[in-house]
Amino acid sequence: MRMNVTLRQLRVFCAVYERRSFTSAADDMHMTQSAVSKLCAELESEIGLPLFERTTRRVTPCDGAAELYEYAQEVLNTMRLAGRRLSALRTLDQGNLSIAASPMMMSGLLAPVIEAFARDHPKVRIDLHELTTDESVDYVRTGRCDFGLVSIAEHDPQLEPKVVCAELLCLACTPSHPLAAKKRITWGEASDYPHITLRSVYSTRKTIDRILKAQGLELRSTIQAGTLATSLRLVKANLGVTLIPSYAREFAQDLGLKVMEIYDKKPYPHELSLLTRRGLKPSIAATAFMDALQVHLQGRARRRQHP
Repeated sequence: MRMNVTLRQLRVFCAVYERRSFTSAADDMHMTQSAVSKLCAELESEIGLPLFERTTRRVTPCDGAAELYEYAQEVLNTMRLAGRRLSALRTLDQGNLSIAASPMMMSGLLAPVIEAFARDHPKVRIDLHELTTDESVDYVRTGRCDFGLVSIAEHDPQLEPKVVCAELLCLACTPSHPLAAKKRITWGEASDYPHITLRSVYSTRKTIDRILKAQGLELRSTIQAGTLATSLRLVKANLGVTLIPSYAREFAQDLGLKVMEIYDKKPYPHELSLLTRRGLKPSIAATAFMDALQVHLQGRARRRQHP
C-alpha cells in the first residue's frame, strides 16, 4: 500500500503525541489548533487508522500511535541530519546555528561568544537549546543541534566528544555560614553540612557523585533541585549549601553568596566537551563558532591560572 505522508504531518503528529494536547502542540508548532487537528485527521485518513482518542480534557494515543511515533522520529532525524549536511555548504552570510547546553553553561560560558558571533555574523540565525546533559546529548545525536557543550563519560559510537576545558568545583554558601570564613575547603568539610543537590540528569551531579564515591563520602541532601539557578537561590534563603562548577561562580556572587574552591591533594576536574555527531561535517557557521568558543575557553583558563 502506497501512502502519501508529508513531513509536516509527521512533525505535527509527533508534537501531539509528545504533548498529549492539540492546543499545546499548536503552540509549539506556531500553528492554529484547527490546522493541527486537520493535519492529524489527514494523516489518520492516509494510514487508515485512528491515532488519537479525543476528549474534552485530554488526548490519548490509540493502538499503533507509539509505533508510528518511532518511525516518524527516524524519518525526522534523518531529515535533520540531511539539513545539517546541506548547511555545511553555506557561508557565514546565511544559515542556522543550533547549540545545546545547560542553562548555566549558556550564561556562564557561552554567552560572551554568542554575543560576539551574533554581532559579527548578523545573518546567521542562532537557536539556543537550554537542556539537561542527557537532553543535550540526545539533541546532538538526533541532529536537532549542530553541537553541544557537555560533560560526558559514556562512550557513544554515534558521537564525537572533544574535551575543551576542565572546571573546578566550588561550594556556595551564605556569608554567615560557618564555612564562609575559609578560602578553600576539603571535600570532607563540604560533606559536613546539609546540601541542596542537582538531579542526576545534569553532568555536574554525576561528577560530584563520582568524586564522593572515590573519597568514601556522602552528602546530606535536604532539597533536590532541577537547575543550578534554583539551587543557588535556595542557598541564598539559607536552606543549605550547594556544589557548583566554577562557571557558575559569577552568578552565585551576584546573589551575594560566598564561593570557595574545594581543595584536595588529588585534583578532580569537571571536564567539558564539545560534542558533535560522528561522521557529520559541521556547517561553516558551527565550525566558526566552535573555534571562537575554544579560543574563549583557553583565554579563560589562562586568566584563572594567572589572575
